[in-house]
Amino acid sequence: MSEKDVTSSSGAFKTPAWRLWTPRLLSGAVGIVLLIAGVLKAVDMEMFVRAMRDYGIIYERVVLVVSAWGLIVAECGLGVGLLVSYRPRIILPLTALLFLIFGGATSWAWLTGATENCGCYGPWLQFTPGQALVENLILLAATAITWAGCRHAQAQRTRTKAWAVIIACLIGLGLPAVFGLPTSGIKELPSEMPEFGPIQVHGLGNLDLNKGEYLIVLMGTACFHCQEAIPELNILCDAPDLPPVIALCTSEEADCIEFVEEFQPIFPIGHISEDLFWRLLADGDMPRIILLQDGHVKRFWDQTVPNEDAIKEELSLSESYGGSGKSATIP
Repeated sequence: MSEKDVTSSSGAFKTPAWRLWTPRLLSGAVGIVLLIAGVLKAVDMEMFVRAMRDYGIIYERVVLVVSAWGLIVAECGLGVGLLVSYRPRIILPLTALLFLIFGGATSWAWLTGATENCGCYGPWLQFTPGQALVENLILLAATAITWAGCRHAQAQRTRTKAWAVIIACLIGLGLPAVFGLPTSGIKELPSEMPEFGPIQVHGLGNLDLNKGEYLIVLMGTACFHCQEAIPELNILCDAPDLPPVIALCTSEEADCIEFVEEFQPIFPIGHISEDLFWRLLADGDMPRIILLQDGHVKRFWDQTVPNEDAIKEELSLSESYGGSGKSATIP
């Protein structure tokens, strides 16, 4: 009798071992991906909310935040549920539905060109919508194979597994708050660029941004667009007759040191509070380059580094009108 033809006492063929373990391995792999994605989104939920906004499907701030939070909880709960094989006939269809939703959103972004970053893993891993769509299809296929083979599995419904899923959902619910979701996170962000006013900048000595002219860069060390903008910003630093370039971020000191070593910015980087950072960024995108004159915003650019001529033109216009001191607004 061969190993493949092992029979039970009743003479019926037993299920081959690979049919039992393949669904379990696929389930665990999909669960790990979901769990990682949920945690990475939660670490910087504000960036995830902005990535969702860029899809152009949901615009209301409250709906965006609630949806983002719900996805984080779902990914954490489903991820652990797949890992421990808890109620596969319920968890697997819900997982497949989640991937269908993701696939629909990434397809929309890919076809319309709404955004270059899918936001699947927050700011930590940068995938295009097209790449994310392929990933979703692969994960959906793995989920379908697992679903088809789950009839061979004999997963027991234990209280331990149930509690593991419940705890995972609670962790997903609490992680964004632990990692510093701004207290204004569920409020509508202003569409107008606010005045700077007196602000506290750490790491740049006794800098007073309310006196003189500056090019302020609101950036994140993990932001792909910010990293790409460094060479152009360095050019502005070397250009004559332009205000000094100063970057502001909320990143940890270790992250800033690593960022400087890798991308070699020649301009200083200061630290401000998260609440102030998101208030100044408003509903814009990083990097936001702000032309500041005596504490007043003269012009700003989102995800685009202006050239030397554009900045000089704004400065000359300001001088022509005698420095009105009005804030720039988003068109």
